[in-house]
Amino acid sequence: MTAVPAGRRTSDEPTVRQVTEELVLVEAGGRKVLAAAVCPHRGGRLKYGRVDGDRLRITCPLHHTTFDLTSGERLSGAACAALRVVDVLPGDLAVPEQRVPAHDTRTAPDRAAPRGAAPSGGAS
Repeated sequence: MTAVPAGRRTSDEPTVRQVTEELVLVEAGGRKVLAAAVCPHRGGRLKYGRVDGDRLRITCPLHHTTFDLTSGERLSGAACAALRVVDVLPGDLAVPEQRVPAHDTRTAPDRAAPRGAAPSGGAS
C-alpha cells in the first residue's frame, strides 16, 4: 500500500503521514507508529513507502529496503542501519491537540519579586 490521503481511505487501509521534516506517522494494523521520515540506506522518503499493515512493516520506495515498524530492524533489502522508531501506540489514541494555556495572574512577572527589589543577576 502507498500513502493515501485520510479522506480517501478505508478504515483498514494503512496510511503514512509526514508530521515533521524528520518524522512520519504510520497508521496500520490498529497501531500508530512514529518513525524517521527517511530511510537510513539512502534517504528515501518513507511517506511514499509501501506499508504492510498486517505485519507492521514499511518498504522504502527508493531501493525497496523493508523495516519492522515496531523495532526498526531491517528485514530485507540493502544493508543499512535500523530505522529509528520513536513510539508505537495503540491505534485508538488520538493525536493530542495543542492548547494555549489560560493567562494566570498569579505568575505574572511583576509579582515574582517585591516592588523596589533590584533585578537578580546584574550589578547594582
